[in-house]
Amino acid sequence: MLFTKQTPQFKHQLPSFCSALILSLSAQISVADDIEIYLQEPPDPVPPNVLFVLDESGSMSSGSPSRRNQLVDAMTGVVNNPDLANTNAALLGYTTRWGNNGTLYMRAHSGEFKLFDGNESSFTSQVSSLQTISYTPTVKAMEAAVDWFRRDRTFTDYFGNSMTSPIDGDPEDNWCRPNHIVLLSDGAPNSNSPTSGQAYGLTSYEGTNCVRNSTSRWQNGRCAKEIARWAYTTDLEEGTGWHETQNITTHTIGFDTSTGSSTEIFLQSLVGDNAGGGNYYQVDSNAPADSVTGLSNVLTSIIVDAQESIPYAYTAPVIPFNPDNAAISGDRIYIPLFVPSTTTFWKGNLKSYSFAVSDGNIVILDELGSSVVNEAYEFTGSQDYWNDSSDGGETLEGGAASHTGSHGIRNLYTNLNGSAPLSDSTNRVIFSNTAITNAMMGVATDEERVDLLNWITWDPTWTINNTDEEPHTGVMGAPIHTQPAVVNYAAGDVVLLPTSEGVLTAIDADTGAELWAFMPVDFLSEINTIKTNNPSTTPFYGLDGPLTVYEVGSSKMAIVGMRRGGKKYFLLDVTNRDAPVFVREIAAASDVNFSGLAQTWSKPLFVNINVGGTATPVLIFGGGYDTDQDTATSRSADDEGNFIFIVNATDGSLLRTVSNSGADITVSNMTNSIPSDVMTIDIDGDAMVDRIYASDVGGRIIRVDVDSMSGAVIADVNSSGGFRRFFNTPQAGYYSKGGVQFVSILIGSGNRTDPLDGSTTDRFYMIKDRAVWNPPTSYTTVTQSMLLNATNTPPTRSDVLNPANGGWYFDLSNTEKSYSKAILYNYAVIFTTFSATRADDLGDCEARGSAGTARVYAVDMIDANAKFNWNGGSEDNLTVNDRSDTLNMLGIPPSPMLVFPGDLDDQGGQILGNKVHLLVGIEKKRDWDDYFLPTYWEEVIDD
Repeated sequence: MLFTKQTPQFKHQLPSFCSALILSLSAQISVADDIEIYLQEPPDPVPPNVLFVLDESGSMSSGSPSRRNQLVDAMTGVVNNPDLANTNAALLGYTTRWGNNGTLYMRAHSGEFKLFDGNESSFTSQVSSLQTISYTPTVKAMEAAVDWFRRDRTFTDYFGNSMTSPIDGDPEDNWCRPNHIVLLSDGAPNSNSPTSGQAYGLTSYEGTNCVRNSTSRWQNGRCAKEIARWAYTTDLEEGTGWHETQNITTHTIGFDTSTGSSTEIFLQSLVGDNAGGGNYYQVDSNAPADSVTGLSNVLTSIIVDAQESIPYAYTAPVIPFNPDNAAISGDRIYIPLFVPSTTTFWKGNLKSYSFAVSDGNIVILDELGSSVVNEAYEFTGSQDYWNDSSDGGETLEGGAASHTGSHGIRNLYTNLNGSAPLSDSTNRVIFSNTAITNAMMGVATDEERVDLLNWITWDPTWTINNTDEEPHTGVMGAPIHTQPAVVNYAAGDVVLLPTSEGVLTAIDADTGAELWAFMPVDFLSEINTIKTNNPSTTPFYGLDGPLTVYEVGSSKMAIVGMRRGGKKYFLLDVTNRDAPVFVREIAAASDVNFSGLAQTWSKPLFVNINVGGTATPVLIFGGGYDTDQDTATSRSADDEGNFIFIVNATDGSLLRTVSNSGADITVSNMTNSIPSDVMTIDIDGDAMVDRIYASDVGGRIIRVDVDSMSGAVIADVNSSGGFRRFFNTPQAGYYSKGGVQFVSILIGSGNRTDPLDGSTTDRFYMIKDRAVWNPPTSYTTVTQSMLLNATNTPPTRSDVLNPANGGWYFDLSNTEKSYSKAILYNYAVIFTTFSATRADDLGDCEARGSAGTARVYAVDMIDANAKFNWNGGSEDNLTVNDRSDTLNMLGIPPSPMLVFPGDLDDQGGQILGNKVHLLVGIEKKRDWDDYFLPTYWEEVIDD
């Protein structure tokens, strides 16, 4: 055993101030994701202040090599570790000269606090000067260390050097720096016994008489615990602007101290029982090669924890309305909402409104007929259809969340017994279900199990017995990336919504009450995670993936993925409004045929394909997202996710796979994961899908010809280098004129997991697939060199139509990325982009979501020039500068949409008008005459 952490870590609470929240952000976001636009650390993280208090007593010379030399090697490695460079550190050595009653020998080796970064050689030199002299005045070392931090004291070392506190400078840039003392010793404290005539003995500290007992090593260790406790519980700087508590956390390291020894007990006492607030570590020095590594690991762990506990001020952003996330049924629109949080469990809501199209704009109205969203796409105070009063503009007020727990114990189900309906007692998530064990819940006792189950099921007895804790009633999980779906029943519609609570919840569309919820058995052990709700840089995602509802035969079905929550899909039969049935789990863990399935980001598409001459209902989805991509800086093959799966829509059984090897349809070079939705096309109009187009994070476009069981990579934008990634669904349109025919594949690049990354110039592409009607004898791959650069000058139409050219691209700017599927109408290719930038004028202790610019583009499918003037002026002499217009909204914009508003018929139904309105969100961006309507599979463009 190299080292052990032997006491729990005690973390102080971080109360809020002003209107901001306090956020403990790590030096690096632990999971790359687009939540960075909501939750973001400063670009230059604040370094923690860490004082290393190192034993220079004579016993440190013991061992071969000596403990001192092992410490030097470990500290040298820490100082030169680039991952720890952002540490503001100082070194204090402690011993005595000339014996137990000798002069205290406290040396400030580093002189002052300074960053490791840029000062590695200086720190290395100081570490190398550590000595092994005499005794171990641990108590005085603790006193000196705390004095170094205090601005009301002056610590002077043996050589007369006065030290300056690191709690200094502009408070707005320094108040959030945590302060830590790391005390290392290889033996018992001494030189602190007044009754033995030792001049340095302490009996009290800051007005507190110190306890003298065996834990404190009687008089020799007396006051050490009181010093550590005072430093941890005292605000060392209460001046203006010094928010929070400027305290000191103490950690202790026993270097070659035996387990259970009085020395170990003493070092533990400095951190345990709410004393110093940190941890005790034991490192064995008897195996030098291992002990250097062990000590280095301990020191590294302490520094990393210090870096991750920085309490930045965080202002929660406003999340704008995004129609991409809403579900519509009749005249009702169901809008999912959430609030980014500085903790593990993000909360959300679902609200019911009505909508209409007025003068080409989408108008969302509450029950009183008032507009819900303003011109900036922000929600205003409203009364949704499920409540009798206004929510005051608060996301978590009103809506379905207000009904949770108001109708008694919830109908929460899991998939323990696959042969029984979910509503069966064997699948009920409730304390009386003995099939749910302590081990499944990840707890040690029956009491903990019952507490968690009563909490998650809104049991009224939980609130009665736990008045000092936050109940789970009135709370919903956050639909961070998910969308609701409406299931129509004779008894009334039901809205299904996956959330970060780890459930698929079924909401009565009339009342807003939860009818039932399904929690996969995987998440039973995570109930404690969301209840404890610790500070976190990333949320617990739960069921955060796509949801598809469909009907096959007489059955109503729902399939839901997990996105960042995991690598599974869950298929349910929801034919019975109140009694869903679990059909199956689609995952590599339960079926080796799905071994290539990665995080389930891709939405299953419900279509028919030809299987043995019969139209067979299936679900088609991409293989998902391989998390290796989070840290990838160049294109390399993924070991999962590089698949397309086709499964039976009735039972989820696998019918066909597509991949580069080991699949039913083999596609060479299909080596990267496919997190986006695929696109399906029925070429011949027989109501069965003939072709699939997919895009991957390696910058490829994949074509699959379903009936001929063939396919290929038909485009590779990184063939000549670069690392552009596709997270969008390809759009396709058909061109035919003058004997030239091709399918136009339209797609923009952009790393969805890192909106702030500016290392890659992303692009929008039009790629030609010239094998329009049938699979080719030999597939052609369009490479970057075959594409015309339309960034600054539109290519001529003849150049684009030349069979030798594979299409065109143009560069986006700075951090601009395309996150929406394009739409195609009347030669106009329309899509949205987002350029994320870090918010300006942040103090060093401030964190917030990114600023950014949302844009909408309309370009000509053939020559990439601007399609029309966004301001409604003349459309003569348009240039590339007219391609886009900014959107008045925050965050990633929704996909564009087309509406055809017209008069109402005799039954009140909408008749298509003679104008086409382009909308982005709720805002009408453009009108133009309706020249034609789309045909059966996509756009047929024929002049």
